[in-house]
Amino acid sequence: MLLILLLLIHFLNLFLQWTVIKKELADGPAFQTPEYTFIGFSPFNKKKIAAVQLLRNAAPSGRIFAFFDWLHPAIFMVWNNKQKEDFVDLGPVVMAVPPGSSRVSFFPGSVFLLQQGQKIAVKYFGDAIVGQAWHGFLAKKIRDPEANAMPLPGSFVVKALESSRYLKTPYLIYFFLPLLLIAVAVIRFGPVMLAGCIYYVEMFFLFDYQNLFVNVPFGWLFKLVNFENSEASARFFAAALAIVFLAAMVLGFWHWQKRQVSPWQKRILLFFVLLPFFLFF
Repeated sequence: MLLILLLLIHFLNLFLQWTVIKKELADGPAFQTPEYTFIGFSPFNKKKIAAVQLLRNAAPSGRIFAFFDWLHPAIFMVWNNKQKEDFVDLGPVVMAVPPGSSRVSFFPGSVFLLQQGQKIAVKYFGDAIVGQAWHGFLAKKIRDPEANAMPLPGSFVVKALESSRYLKTPYLIYFFLPLLLIAVAVIRFGPVMLAGCIYYVEMFFLFDYQNLFVNVPFGWLFKLVNFENSEASARFFAAALAIVFLAAMVLGFWHWQKRQVSPWQKRILLFFVLLPFFLFF
């Protein structure tokens, strides 16, 4: 049952990321870009996606088709009908795509691929400690050295999550919803469930800790008090908050050793231990 619940959360997380990207683009791209067509979940739209891949779009500025699947929160098929590289808004990033037909596939963990024919560019737009290793693993796994003798440039600009109406939503859920669940568990089962704060310790390494711990959940507070939050201060606040969660986790495990815990409490703790990995991948 726990595995089924975590797999369901994984799919809901993909759907959440797809939804916020779709809302971000439907609300108005960063600048003039080709027309978007949002297809949806790929297993339900296989014929439509297959038909789109065979088309050569004749629109003057090109066309962008988007969908998502079990492993990718968003996949963009981009037709750039201009004679030179052009920037397009793809939700979390604004990216330069070469002329012709390209495919941009977003992976969990802030990694995406720009592919045109046999050429592939593997890019990382996050700032997580584990993210760089994940990016390197995918780059080695996917790249074909012979096919990438002349790799694609794939330059891009990352959007600020805290200034986006939609893109910050997953990070708000990642931070506040587990915090609420841990608080409920502590009220129900006692301080032993503070051990569930291991979730935040893991998230500190797996995700962009500045956005997750500071910029997104508390950005409104900094604006309210007119505080200029620099990168150095964001790192300091994030590290301080991570230490608080680490201390709470240690306190929870200390109580864990002092009393007998029920199977339900063990399952709840296991849920918080595994949850970050199902959100990351």
